[in-house]
Amino acid sequence: MGKIITFGTLKGGVGKTMLCFNIGGILSQLERRVLVVDGDLQGNLTNNMGIDRTNPDLFTTYDIYNIETPQPAPQQLILQKPIDRLPNLDMIAGSIFLHKAELKIASVAGREQILSNYLRDHQEFFDQYDYILIDTNPSMSIVNQNAFLASDAILLVSDVSMNAIEGAQLFIALWEDARRRLRKEDNIKGFIVNDFDSRNRLSSDFLEYLRTAQDVEDVRSLMFHTVIPRNIKITESELAAVPISIYDLRSKGCDAIAALVDEMFEREIL
Repeated sequence: MGKIITFGTLKGGVGKTMLCFNIGGILSQLERRVLVVDGDLQGNLTNNMGIDRTNPDLFTTYDIYNIETPQPAPQQLILQKPIDRLPNLDMIAGSIFLHKAELKIASVAGREQILSNYLRDHQEFFDQYDYILIDTNPSMSIVNQNAFLASDAILLVSDVSMNAIEGAQLFIALWEDARRRLRKEDNIKGFIVNDFDSRNRLSSDFLEYLRTAQDVEDVRSLMFHTVIPRNIKITESELAAVPISIYDLRSKGCDAIAALVDEMFEREIL
């Protein structure tokens, strides 16, 4: 099975979904087979892919965790080629009902391993993918712990704010406790700074703080050199339901995300 990479932190609105969407797009254009998984009940990644979440016949991540019904076969669950220009990119859609899954699996034995077991049970199918990218919501929920446990790499995402740093640091502390209990090696592999505005002194001061302050050594040791700038083209591409590498290949946002992908290859995260 290909590498499983999950985007996480404990602060919302920092760009996890955007990065999952655009990195998936770039990898698929590099002739890699990519599966993106929407593990957030808000379903923003599903919307970005142009999928109608209100379709009553749509199978979603909820169906993996709904213990009251048989799990669907991957062929039922996976939406193939939702973006015509990216034939190597498939998806598992998200669902608002994921909050119900939390309640249903709370007392189930091995509750954190449901996703890992599903992937192993259907390994022959999932072996076709070079990468599985998972988007999560900002919590240490049981559903999210399933994604973190299944992952080869967790990438933390931060915008330019102290709250985002604290969210990342709290994530590191909480996952450290959880992964030891679950007998999982440390799989937090990177810290990405997003939404950097070079015109704003606050952004420059924030970056300097990350690079020098003693109390953020835990995230500094994980930090990517590549910083993702604030870029209107990235927002426009999400509204257009295509990754930035299709929407505007020459934009600063596309250049930065492509450089991040290169750095991920260099670090052997990809």
